[in-house]
Amino acid sequence: MLVCNPHEIIIHGTTGNGKVFRPSDWAERLSGILSSFDKGHRLSYDEFVRPVLIDKVRCVAIDRQLENINPPMFRFLMDFAADNDLRVLDCNTLLAEQEEKTEVAKTEPVSPLAEASPVVEVKDAQQPEAEVLVASTLLREIGAQETEVAFAALSILRTSIKDMARFVEQINQQQRPQGYRLLGIFEEGKANAVAVCGFREQTNLAGGRHIHIDDIVTIPQGRSKGYAARLLAEVKNIAKESGISEIHVKSNVGSTCTPAHRLYLENGFEIDAFHFIDYLD
Repeated sequence: MLVCNPHEIIIHGTTGNGKVFRPSDWAERLSGILSSFDKGHRLSYDEFVRPVLIDKVRCVAIDRQLENINPPMFRFLMDFAADNDLRVLDCNTLLAEQEEKTEVAKTEPVSPLAEASPVVEVKDAQQPEAEVLVASTLLREIGAQETEVAFAALSILRTSIKDMARFVEQINQQQRPQGYRLLGIFEEGKANAVAVCGFREQTNLAGGRHIHIDDIVTIPQGRSKGYAARLLAEVKNIAKESGISEIHVKSNVGSTCTPAHRLYLENGFEIDAFHFIDYLD
């Protein structure tokens, strides 16, 4: 039975490739960051972050209000999910998945062998850090049928993104028809992209025909490995193959954006213009 509320976001205890996340008490540990002890010296979880058990899988339920009440903690929890390739869904999405599984179970006969087999195969715990660092990677384009694999990374860059279904809908139904494309870098054993670049070809009077990079981000655990530079190099290759001579990217000012500025300057970009915005009421 699903034990969550419609206003909650669920960090599900399975990775993008379907493996059960370890250690087994990870949900309690993560929820314990905001927990406290009551007068009876009993552990009491915070009202906005709590461990839940869904279909025998340990998960963490996060009240959406946490983003407004404690933005740094909300970001920390989302980063944790992205770093560990965990699924992030809203309660309604999980409920729909459960209903679909129930309907399938009613219509498909179960063999005696299947009944005796475990529902989820649990293999070794997560790889040691040294193994992760040398894991092979693949850079490829992310197609419309798999847009969700870019959600974990892009939700770190675009903090307003919280709902995977809406994210996929916006990318596929609005941005892709406008020429938006996604490149991703995938580490071995992970289904979600650890680094993502979103870009599009544009033509206007100011810049002529050019490629504009809308988004580029690497999840915290994958940084300092040269992934962003690899993505920029691939965009340059695409531009050259298409006969395009300019690539544009906008970056905000401020000390928090210094790493992005350094990335662009080290990869051949120059500061070309000011960007003005009039925020209308």
